[in-house]
Amino acid sequence: MIVPSRRGLSMAAVPLAVVLGGRGEPGAVLAAWYLLAAVIVAMIVDGLLAGRRRGLRLHREFAGQLHVDQPERIGWVVENGGDRRLSLELSDRTPAGARVEPPTLAVEAPPRSRATHFYELIPSERGTAVFGDLDYRVLGPLRLAWRQMRLPARLEVRCLPQLANARAAELAERRALLRQAGSHRYRWRGAGTSFESLREYSPQDDIRWVDWKATARQNRPISRNFEVERHQQVMILVDASRAMTTFCGRRTKFDAMLEAAILVARAALGRGDSLGLVVFSDHVETYLHPRREQAQLKTVIENLFSRRPRLVEPNYEAALTLAAQRNPRRTLFILLTDLTVIEAARRMRQYLAVLTQRHLALVVTIADETLEQNELIEPRTVEEFYRVGVATELMYERTLLLEELRRSGVAILDSRADEVAARAIERYLDLKRRLRL
Repeated sequence: MIVPSRRGLSMAAVPLAVVLGGRGEPGAVLAAWYLLAAVIVAMIVDGLLAGRRRGLRLHREFAGQLHVDQPERIGWVVENGGDRRLSLELSDRTPAGARVEPPTLAVEAPPRSRATHFYELIPSERGTAVFGDLDYRVLGPLRLAWRQMRLPARLEVRCLPQLANARAAELAERRALLRQAGSHRYRWRGAGTSFESLREYSPQDDIRWVDWKATARQNRPISRNFEVERHQQVMILVDASRAMTTFCGRRTKFDAMLEAAILVARAALGRGDSLGLVVFSDHVETYLHPRREQAQLKTVIENLFSRRPRLVEPNYEAALTLAAQRNPRRTLFILLTDLTVIEAARRMRQYLAVLTQRHLALVVTIADETLEQNELIEPRTVEEFYRVGVATELMYERTLLLEELRRSGVAILDSRADEVAARAIERYLDLKRRLRL
């Protein structure tokens, strides 16, 4: 395709000036037509010559994977092996929904040169990001027209979820470890089964940890430190049903839970525990058997980064039954789900009641901020009365269900979306410290 340049458009305006200068005389009009034809022919020839430039090579380069809402520099390498200077415009076909700055790259390529020109890409969706072909223009030698061409450059890359709370989760993990270890920085001292050392009693300590002989000798309370047990089993169950499609801020509950699953998996593997994964909706979509290798974290990310929740009811029975059957050894099941659909949540309670006879269960949910806000509204209209009534009833049922789960022996974590990852890690470490697992 041949596209006029600014100079070409300026030249195309000359015939109009001739007509105006000749006051519309037939001779002036005829001259203008001849002049316009000459300009058009010159632009066509210039465009054809631009397309024959040899020695021009273009290719895309970047790190190899993207992260949601994180800027990434994408480069186009321009090689001009010819003996003339080239002027180009590059327009990359970026993944859908991504923000690009600048959208078009204006490039000057000197003779026999190689340079990389960058633009900034900010993806908005995790999963497989697809780059399309490159649309580029080369300016002709007369600078009257561009020759627009397309370079096949389709590329599929992974766009991983943004671990926005990774730093907060790391700090929460360190706080939990330091609480157990006093001033000791690297080793986690807690409530295992092997005696490790003595330390001063803390109000957070269990009375069973007090060493009464050392207390009598020192005339102050002294507690025992124990080696925390490793090589335990942790299964993370991620709900990918319709309840997880609701938004909490800028992202869905599923995205918040996905981040929590990855960060908890990292913490569990770092503590030497075996980690497994179940992703389920109306059926079990993914099952990973518990493993202790650090490569398991990469496998977990591979199975989660492109996952999307489906508009179906959650099948807790299938997920919990499969996980329990394949893990006869006592295991901590961390269920990342939502309790908005009360009927489904009541079924979940029944299955968990059976599961907790042998295993330990931790249910992690995200507090529904919309319900909380509607519950606090002072109603002034019929519609507001209705909204407040519905919100109050749902919050009551939700609170009652959480309490029933607690009484049945299930550990509960009900948190805000931006805190769920850090608090889930703290709760996991606390369960290990208290010998619950």
